[in-house]
Order: sequence, then C-alpha cells, then structure tokens
Amino acid sequence: MQVGVIEGDVNTSSFKFRATEKVGKFDFVSVKSNDKWILAQVDEVTKHKDGETTATANIIGYRDKGLTRAPRHVIDPDSIIYKADQELISDTLGLNEKGLRVGNLETNEDIDIMVDPDDFYKHFAVLAQTGAGKSYTVGVLIEEILEHDFPVLVLDPHGEYSSLNQENPESDEPRNYDVKEYSPNTDINREALPLKFSSVNLDKKELTTLIPDSLTNSQMGVLYNALKHLKDKDDDYNLLDIQDAVSQEDSTAKWNLLNYLEQLEESNLFSENPIDLKDLVEPGRATIINLKAVEPEPTEMTAYMLAKKLFDLRKKNRIPPFIMVIEEAHNFTPEKGFGQAVSNPIMRKIASEGRKFGLGIGVISQRPARIDKNVLSQANTQFILRVTNPNDLKAISKSFEGITSEVEDMIKSLPPGVAFLLGNDYPVMTDVRTRKSKHGGETQTADTYVEREDIEYFRPRRDLQDVESEYGVKFSTAYYPLYLMDSDEKHVLVDGVKGEVKASRRKPMESEEEVLKLIKEGFDTGGISDELGISLAKVSTRIEALEDKGLLDDGEPTESVLGIRRVEDDVESDSLIEFEISEQEVKSEYQGTVSKVRYPYFKSEDTVFDPILEEEL
Repeated sequence: MQVGVIEGDVNTSSFKFRATEKVGKFDFVSVKSNDKWILAQVDEVTKHKDGETTATANIIGYRDKGLTRAPRHVIDPDSIIYKADQELISDTLGLNEKGLRVGNLETNEDIDIMVDPDDFYKHFAVLAQTGAGKSYTVGVLIEEILEHDFPVLVLDPHGEYSSLNQENPESDEPRNYDVKEYSPNTDINREALPLKFSSVNLDKKELTTLIPDSLTNSQMGVLYNALKHLKDKDDDYNLLDIQDAVSQEDSTAKWNLLNYLEQLEESNLFSENPIDLKDLVEPGRATIINLKAVEPEPTEMTAYMLAKKLFDLRKKNRIPPFIMVIEEAHNFTPEKGFGQAVSNPIMRKIASEGRKFGLGIGVISQRPARIDKNVLSQANTQFILRVTNPNDLKAISKSFEGITSEVEDMIKSLPPGVAFLLGNDYPVMTDVRTRKSKHGGETQTADTYVEREDIEYFRPRRDLQDVESEYGVKFSTAYYPLYLMDSDEKHVLVDGVKGEVKASRRKPMESEEEVLKLIKEGFDTGGISDELGISLAKVSTRIEALEDKGLLDDGEPTESVLGIRRVEDDVESDSLIEFEISEQEVKSEYQGTVSKVRYPYFKSEDTVFDPILEEEL
C-alpha cells in the first residue's frame, strides 16, 4: 500500500516523505531503488498547520546473499513510499523463522520475534530500569527455554521465579512448568529444599576465595600448615577439623583466621550431607535458587560455589548443557569501583569460556553501569527495555554493537513490556508476549518485612505503578495522618500533625443530596424535575443551595478530597506517619464524630507525588 512520496533532499542514510496515508513512529516502510526493495523505519512524524503530514525515515537496507546491506546509491527523489510487507521486514531484519518465541514486532503483531536457542549458550542480557518489565521478560525467556527442553538454573535474590510452577489465568495459553526450588534459608523460604554444599576436604583455593577479606602471608602460612597436617592423616576432614587444626598452630595469626572459618561455619551453607549438584541440572526443569532473606555474604558464597562446581561438572560432561540466569547480576559480578564479590572471578571465567562447554549465562540487571564490562560485553543476545539513566545507557552503548544515538533515544522512551532485541542484523523493537505461567512480581524479604495495620484512607486517583512508569523510578507510599470531623452540618479535615484545618465542606440536606446525585449522573434540570417529581423552581432552589455550600460550581460538581470515597485496607506499619495531635484535642475543638483517616503520597528519593490531586509536590 502506498503511504507517501519522497520530497526534498535524500542521502544514503535517511529521507523525508510527504505522507498520503496514516504513518506512525517506528513503522516500517519500503521504497524501490535500482531494482532493489529498500527497508526503512520511520523516525519522526510531523503534523503541519495546513493539515499535511511529513515523516523522516532512517534507511535500514536490503537483503543480499544472506546479509543486510546499506545502499551505496541515493534513492531517487519523488520515489513512492510503500508500507513494508511482512516478508520484506522479516527478510531484511534477518529474523529467525524458528526458535524461542519471545514476542512480536512492536509495530506489526503478525510478525513473531524468534531467538535461536543455541544463541543463549553464547550468553544473553536483559537490562532495564525498575518497572520496565525486566523480570517479566526473563520469565518469558525461561518459559521458552524450558519448552525446548533445556535445563535452567536461576539465582533468584527476591524469590520471584518460583511462580513458574503456577498457571497464569490471564494467558490464552496458561501452563505451569517443572520447578524445583532450593534455598540456604528455609526458615523464610519454607517451600524450598535446603541448599547445602559439601564441607568435606575443602582445599586452600576454595577457602581463600570464600573468605571475604584477603589473608596475610602469615595467615596463609597457618592455613597451609593446618591443611597439610590434615591431608597427612589420609582421612576426610571438614570445616570443624580445619578450625581445630588451625587452633593448634603456634602463630598468633591464627586468631583472625579462626574468626573467618567460624563465619563460614555459621553461614549454614556447608554440611557433611550436601545436595547432589547433578540434581540441579535436569532437562526441561527450572531450578530456582531462592536467596530471599539471605545475607549478602552467604549469597555471594552461594553464587560462587554453584558457578564453580557446576562449571567443573559441565567441563567433565557430568551434567547436560544448561543456562544459568543471574538476577541482580551487578551484585554477583560488579564493575570496578562498585564493590567486590567472591563470585566475580568465576563469573568472568564462565562469560569468556562457558560457551565452549555449553554453559550459557543470562545477565539480568537494572544497573548495567555496575556490571563488570568484561561479563556484559560477552552477551551475544541482548534485550534492552526502558533505560533512562545516562551512565547505564553509556555502559550499554559501550558493551554492544548497534546502539546508535537514535536507538538510545528510543530506549529512553520505550513503554513497559517493550524491548529492543539486539543480536540480529538490526535492533528489533519487540512487544514481549504474555507469560503462560504466573508472574512472581515483587516479593518481600525478611529485611523489608513489617507488620500491617488496618487503616481508612482516601483512594488515590493515580496508580502507583503508573506513576513509577512515568518517572522511571521506584516510589514508596507514605500515609499522612488526618482527623475527619463529621457533624450534622459539615465535614472538617484536620491535620493530625499540626492541628490545622486542611479542608472544610458543608453537608447537603437529604433533598439536596438527591439533586447532587442526579447531577453527577448527567441529569439536566428538566430530567431532575421529572425524576424526583418536583417543580423546576424547587430544583433551582436546591441547586443554588448546593452552590452556596461549595458542592457545585456553575452547575458542575466540585472536586474535593472530602468527596472521594474512602477505603479500609491493611498497609505496612512503617509507611504510616505518626499522629502528633491526640484525638481528644480534636474532639475538644470540634463538635461531632471524629475518626482517623490517612492521605496517601508516593515518594522517591527526589520526588513526592500526590496521587489524589495527580501532581508533583
């Protein structure tokens, strides 16, 4: 279908055209030049005062001998622009016809976006800021990997992925998946099996890696002698045996070393009856390592032990090829300047060598700038959702090919659930498909758990997630304390901290309330008269009374927080701001019934948003 005609100057990278049909940003269009069909993507659309629409399109190229090539010759001015068909789009962009179906082309839902499953053994990355759909996208990828009967192991710091074993009732294809869950903390994660590593015959390299601080030469000497004495006995030994052997050394350097060894013992990660690591990798099954409520140091130790032991088993072909998904990857493999992690060296080794042995890693993070660039750059396939932080965008641009300034601008404005897929010949904007299993979402850890209370509060007009998507940052909710005084004549809202009157509104009489209700339902004066069976004069009198009380303005209901329906719900106690004015003080000042009510605010580090007035404070 013809959509326009080129006008003005044309170069080998872009052209401008006058649109004769409706076109939108990111739409694909085509033009014939030198007997070749050239694919381009609309970058900007402008509506002029005279009603004419013009658009600018960036040239992608044409397909030749299996490659996408940029045209060497300029397209003729006045050439006709057409809507690109599915075959041209798929062929020119180099889209796979088979593989993991992650979604559809954002501008054309009839074109499925597929990823070669073997590419995941060359590593992949999912990068996005909070609220952009990162963990949801990862869930879709895991579903696809499992449906192709590959094993997946997930390092899950927030306990989000166990829900893979539950169907999504909102999906057209609901299903659950084979999931086995382990955790170092089964007191909190009660559904998980205990994760324990062998404490038998730990060697010097493992011990020095697991100890968070660098050992001095003297401490290294003490450890070496203690291990040598244990090995000379030709018997198996455990952590307690190592501590006992160290305690018998004469050097004073043993005391700090003993403290480190005690910390390893107290981490509760090691046992003489550990799990069989081969059980963690099973075709078609997701093994979830639930690290919710596990302290940072044991979490890093867990990542190190799993990565090292499973990589060793994979190199020996003792377990099948598998994918290791690393959520919050910036904590396990941080860039220099952003802390250290005992798991970083082994993660870097897997990133550089894992593909040769059939061990692929998925690097998942909302802070790309904090991930070791040597790990990030090894990801062959990348899913980039909305990112607005300049440092994170810079890290993405440095790590991956195909991130132009135009793509950066588009990444900053992506809606939730839409990702740029890099790894094909051209970055493809993908609308991630609906999950078949239930999305775990944000979960609570022991560190963030607080008691909940039943309160009465005014219902927000703006949804928290909607505000987070708009600002691109995470908000928490704070509930400000108020007293609501209800008398026969009026409502009064009193500040629960300062004691000031925040709002006051006279109450309508019963007959006036009937008129106000019908006005809100869209009745005019004649309709109200008919509905209530009263004269127009009485309707007018009651409307005047409502306006006098501030309940109507020019015949329209006025907006007031006192008019918003209140709800009762349980909320986290630490989000409640304390009352400083007592209820008795309010009762002594005002006549009527006094009740406690809360006013919600959304707050981030830099912003306070009023979800009732729908404005930033």
